[in-house]
Amino acid sequence: MALRDFKQYVRQVGQQYVEMKEDLADFEKAFRDGFITEDKLTEVKEDVTKIEINYNRLLYVAFLLEQPNKTSKKEKAKKAYSNLEAAFDDKNATDKNVADENKSLLDDLRKQLKNLTKKVD
Repeated sequence: MALRDFKQYVRQVGQQYVEMKEDLADFEKAFRDGFITEDKLTEVKEDVTKIEINYNRLLYVAFLLEQPNKTSKKEKAKKAYSNLEAAFDDKNATDKNVADENKSLLDDLRKQLKNLTKKVD
């Protein structure tokens, strides 16, 4: 995949995110008007959250791709974009956040598997 293709993909997911936010506003209005239940609104909000998480993670990858290669320039960029990195961290979109989340999920799966094997024995 070329960088151009990746950027196009990020724009596509961004457009989907914007569309979902607009749809969410319509669902919230429908809820206020009594056309849908609170459960349905919660379900829609969860879907929007999933798209938002995906979009933020893609934006973080795009951010990483734009970082300079030279060590001297990396330090300057790190200082200049520290607030942006903090925002990605708040949204759990950084490489560390994703790695920690994956490790937690993997540990949980292994624990479940271990419990299953104990029940079989």
